Amino acid sequence: MTLFDRLRDRRDFTDTDRAIADFVTAHPDLAANMNIGELSVTTHTSNAAVTRFSHRLGLEGYRALRLELTRELERARLHVFDVNPDLPFMEGIDTKGVMEAVLGLTKQALDETSQSIDADEVNKAAHMISEARRVAVYGTGDTGVSAEGFMNLLLKVDIACLQGSRHDDNLVVANVLGANDVALFVTYSGILFPQLRVPIEELRSRGCKAIAITAFERPEEYIPDIECVVRLPLRETRRGRIATYYSQTSIRYALNCIYGEIFTRNWQASLAAHDRYSIQEQWED
Repeated sequence: MTLFDRLRDRRDFTDTDRAIADFVTAHPDLAANMNIGELSVTTHTSNAAVTRFSHRLGLEGYRALRLELTRELERARLHVFDVNPDLPFMEGIDTKGVMEAVLGLTKQALDETSQSIDADEVNKAAHMISEARRVAVYGTGDTGVSAEGFMNLLLKVDIACLQGSRHDDNLVVANVLGANDVALFVTYSGILFPQLRVPIEELRSRGCKAIAITAFERPEEYIPDIECVVRLPLRETRRGRIATYYSQTSIRYALNCIYGEIFTRNWQASLAAHDRYSIQEQWED
């Protein structure tokens, strides 16, 4: 869901929130260049009200709101938002139309994710995974499938992996992780974090490092002092979407970038490990 979508949605807004949203929606370019005091005076609210409004939109504060608004305006100028991530095609569309909608949404997801994710965080994630004794990967549902694909890539370059989310008792994996290990949490909406509150507490108490790949704004609420966050653009909603086209394209792009960095970081060793893995695959076939 885009920032503009959230501004129009308003289901949880107070009257004060609506007053701020009305101005930002009507004058986005002006709002993007205002400081918090200027916006509060213009909307007849207060600095605290603007901060609460930013939090209601899922952002860390007004500075994050201005940054997101600036990004949205730039994407709009580039005509990025041509396809609705939640409902990319309507009733009665022909096969060619479906194909074009899916292609457009895929391109949109790739373009926005490549612009949004921080190269330094990708580099940090790759370094942490490369240096880890073991990597435990957490992801469920459609995201779990993407996470499994990433685990398969890591195995091809001799990086030991554990699947953290498959067991009924998620503490099974958390109880064996330690200071030389890394836990990778892949969750677009952030729904995985509260589900794993107890395992997260356990692995952090053992000194296990953590990486999150997510569009959720505040993973630090669930993983204190998290070492690395690869932030994805928040475009999909959890309600109303007919498929996870956007989120999975975004997640796979981020995971593939991390794998590419891991591979190039240890080029010769990665090539040798990949060749050994390929020979084994052919033998098994």
